[in-house]
Amino acid sequence: MITREQIYLDEKLETKSAVFEFIAQEAEKLGVTVHREQLVQDLWEREKVYSTGLQDQFAIPHTQSEAVTRPAVLVIRLQDSIDWASHDGKPVQYIFSILVPKGSVDVSHLQIISSLATLLLEDSFKEAVASAKSGDDVYHLLEQYTEGLVS
Repeated sequence: MITREQIYLDEKLETKSAVFEFIAQEAEKLGVTVHREQLVQDLWEREKVYSTGLQDQFAIPHTQSEAVTRPAVLVIRLQDSIDWASHDGKPVQYIFSILVPKGSVDVSHLQIISSLATLLLEDSFKEAVASAKSGDDVYHLLEQYTEGLVS
């Protein structure tokens, strides 16, 4: 679900819209979607249901979409925090976007979200992501803390 190429550090994106556009753009480059505009729309539709901004500057925007061709997780660390309407009221700097094909039975969308949400409760993991010097550092952290998410 996560490869080294799906980790982006210190991106200069200043709004939630810019983040969703970035996710769709990179998903298109990775072959995760062929319907970039639909993916952005589906991310917004999910966001309208309930904010994906959690706590401590982390968000998990996700969608199960017909625009997605294969499951993927994109990890983005922003250069600066942005407003996300998070549950704790704090801005977001760390984003784990989960993209799953609609009707996918191979991967449990909710299990992945649950695993990431649990991981984001680990202070040591959050501190390590914040201080990572490279995408490789984040990738190795995910290898240490997760099972089956990295490939």
